[in-house]
Amino acid sequence: METSEENSDDSCNFLRIVSMVSLDRKSFSKGEFSAEKSVNFKSSLGFNAEHFNVAVKGRDPTPLLSRILPKYLEIAHAKGLRVFVYVNVHWHDVKELDEHPDWFQVDYDGKIIDDVYGKGLMPCVNSPSWRNYSYGIIRKIALLNPDGIFLDGPVFHPRGCYCKYCKELFRKRYGMDPPRKGVIESELHLKFAEFQSDSMADYMKGVYSLVKGINPRILVYLNGETVRPNWATGRDNVKLAEYQDIVGAEGGFEYYNLFETPIFKPGMTAKVLEAQAPNKLRVVFVANKHSPWNREVLPPAELKNRCAQVLANGANYWIGITYKKEEYLHAIKEINSWTTGKEYYFSGTVDASEIALYWSQLSANTYGGEIPTSDFTGRIIRVKRNILKSFQGAYELLLRNQLPFHVVISPEQLDRTKLLILPNVACLTSDEIEGIVDFVGKGGMVVADFETSLYEVLQKRENFGLEEIFGVRYIGGEYYGDYENYMSITGEYYPCYTQVIKVELTTGKPLGYMSYNTGGFYQPIIMSNNPSAVLNKFGKGSAIYLTGNFFETFFNFKFASYIHLFGKLLRTLGFKRSINVRSPATSLEVQLRKKEDITEIHLINFTSDLLRPLLNIVPLRDLVIELKGEFDRAKSLILDKRLVLQHKRDLTVIKLPLLKEYDVIILEH
Repeated sequence: METSEENSDDSCNFLRIVSMVSLDRKSFSKGEFSAEKSVNFKSSLGFNAEHFNVAVKGRDPTPLLSRILPKYLEIAHAKGLRVFVYVNVHWHDVKELDEHPDWFQVDYDGKIIDDVYGKGLMPCVNSPSWRNYSYGIIRKIALLNPDGIFLDGPVFHPRGCYCKYCKELFRKRYGMDPPRKGVIESELHLKFAEFQSDSMADYMKGVYSLVKGINPRILVYLNGETVRPNWATGRDNVKLAEYQDIVGAEGGFEYYNLFETPIFKPGMTAKVLEAQAPNKLRVVFVANKHSPWNREVLPPAELKNRCAQVLANGANYWIGITYKKEEYLHAIKEINSWTTGKEYYFSGTVDASEIALYWSQLSANTYGGEIPTSDFTGRIIRVKRNILKSFQGAYELLLRNQLPFHVVISPEQLDRTKLLILPNVACLTSDEIEGIVDFVGKGGMVVADFETSLYEVLQKRENFGLEEIFGVRYIGGEYYGDYENYMSITGEYYPCYTQVIKVELTTGKPLGYMSYNTGGFYQPIIMSNNPSAVLNKFGKGSAIYLTGNFFETFFNFKFASYIHLFGKLLRTLGFKRSINVRSPATSLEVQLRKKEDITEIHLINFTSDLLRPLLNIVPLRDLVIELKGEFDRAKSLILDKRLVLQHKRDLTVIKLPLLKEYDVIILEH
């Protein structure tokens, strides 16, 4: 199916990255560090790239690196290990404040922010002195000719920065003082977010130019933004992608009670990164620990699941090892074996699904979105309106219906899409609205809910921006809460949304109605005349508008009936799925990718005990997969065997005898 030459080329473009920076630093501080032992250990696990350094906090590591790195690179390259030098540019010791008082971030009240990781300082990219200092370190590292340089940071603190340099630059640009950060209702909120993201991009532009001027072959990237509002950190992945060779984010870092984090976070991060930087190599950072406890290693099932999600959604994984637990190392070897010698199938692929899920950074930043715990934020930042719940609810409904899909961030990315999901995408610009209307007019299908398109930037519209494709006019909203209320849709009854929108029909046809708010439980259910869902034909396409927070309600309560309802709504629209998997369990993620003439079916098995982190994955047997199109050959990459297939009308039917944690079925004509 592939040539050795193809594999050779693609092995350079597919990265299995390990980071053992904290362990290398610890052994170095004890005088026990051996380059040979370190490289041999990482190579023995199956990695072909690493983040390396022997210093973590912000002090200059180059005196040590200049002694160690040349020999280390020689040993690593002999083992096929590419070395990215890790550079910490987000955390300094509080002892440095006296010597460099103008380097560090300041809060709105003028106080130095000194509680980073509990106790620490965060530098500001707009401090000329610190910028020159960090550029000097990066220049010295680039002169040592590593394979790459990875920047952990920089980043703005959620409470900063109001140092004199930031205030001067903001005043010069906007003619006023910067606002208090995080007040999303403020007219200046977006200006401050824009200012900080531009400051970050300007810093990375300098880094990129500096490194490429020394050696264009050195790859550059930084720790980017995950799927959340980015006003808190100033990291805009779209802006920053221009000054990176790789884009990455901590989609596999999960904290405290893991049930509070969607299990699909790694895959979700990979999908959004692909939308934000489709032409860049993408990396999802997976911490092999139950964060923030560095010595609480993930069970093999959990680690395998996270890495499988990353691979199935077109990204490379990075595994951070902070504690060696010998009995779990076999899991890392197995994960790396999935792709070793098969890099061709994991590099340069593109998503081949027909469904798009819309991620709106504008809505997250202005309408409202919770900012989950991370190393940089240190805590959850809660908000009144949380668009993340709607996005994640829609994401899970697609997974539970085993529907392959991709994420888009603009209507310009809809050229291969048949169905667009708009999960309470409240804030849409006029250009976005025009693009979505054009998509439906030309035959596209849409499912949208709640306040989608009801806002432009920081201002509520009198009517939906997508009124003509919804077929309704906005009247008002009502909070139903979690009382016992119901709605009918296409003749069946379901629990009602917790927030509803009252509408007047224009060209749309109701699919059902909702009850009046009972305000309690065990009360009479009296149906109102307010539609629960509206079907509307527009041009050559059609749309279903759900008159409430359908996706958020599913996220909150996980109604089983909503899973069935979502599939039924798509059939009502006329959407015909391209792939169907008959399996003894529904806890199965299905994704489609393509490369040249090859089609790939990625299958991730989530069937497990009711625990997070996952302790065991229950193997699935005798899966039957039906895919549109005629293919001549099918192979399981993980089982490493040809699969039985047959043709049925316009379908190819494939039988997979066993699915453990993950598999990729390769189909060729």
